[in-house]
Amino acid sequence: MSFWAYMLHCHGGSFYVGHTDDLERRVAQHKTGAVAGFTADHLPVELVWSQEFSTRDEAKAAERRLKGWSRAKKLALIRGNWARISDLAKKKDSASTSSAWTGEGRALVPNSVRPELVEGSSFSLLPHPSAPPHEVRAISARILRLDRHWLTLRWKVEGAQRLVLSPFAGRARTDGLWQTTCFELFVKDGEGYAEFNLSPSERWAAYDFTGYRAGMAERAMERAPVCTPRRGQSVLIFDAAIPASALPPLPWDYGLTAVIEEEGGHKSYWAIAHPPERPDFHDPACFAGRLAAPLRP
Repeated sequence: MSFWAYMLHCHGGSFYVGHTDDLERRVAQHKTGAVAGFTADHLPVELVWSQEFSTRDEAKAAERRLKGWSRAKKLALIRGNWARISDLAKKKDSASTSSAWTGEGRALVPNSVRPELVEGSSFSLLPHPSAPPHEVRAISARILRLDRHWLTLRWKVEGAQRLVLSPFAGRARTDGLWQTTCFELFVKDGEGYAEFNLSPSERWAAYDFTGYRAGMAERAMERAPVCTPRRGQSVLIFDAAIPASALPPLPWDYGLTAVIEEEGGHKSYWAIAHPPERPDFHDPACFAGRLAAPLRP
């Protein structure tokens, strides 16, 4: 008899990890909402990784290990990026997560079922634990569209009653936008990366870096990004469009982030994934999204 550990991609960009002795039946139950709990509340779900084991103990050990992994390490497993897993394990500096061994004599392998589901997905951003928000409850971020003209992005902030927003100021390149509420995109381009700061005031900034916080320079932009905030009583929708000509060619590793200021000057820092020590959107751990190159005939 065979057993499986598996991972599902859920609505909102989160992951669910479990084990079973009948993978096809269990995944079908998750998809219909028949499994009460997290997955039923986050439909639709899709299988993105699974691995077969000869005993239930091995499958359970794999499940336990994966549940202890960061989002960035789970993404690296789905993509088969062992160098990334090793790098993240070293940063955590924890022997318990430094390898892919389950503890029962079997290693996890990158047997991704649907890797494209985590390419350009919608993400539920996480606040860094060192600076929790006051009233902001959740932030989601996603790529809406990428064509030959524009990259369009959307952030949704829930619990925005006390959110501090800069007043409209018109489209212009401006430094220091991150000192108050600001939405950001980081795109890795080889060894270097680009940073785009997007403000509800319509001000923007774009920078190039040759390496981690190194070689900072203004990034050339033929056209200004377009920023469109829409605020309700407790929700802020922030849409942004970045000219495609300002972006590096695909594929990308990228990060979607937000600096959130609430009344009283309180700030929280949100990202797909964080380094453990302190908020730092430039850290490689924050580049947890990936957008694949388009398929060519």
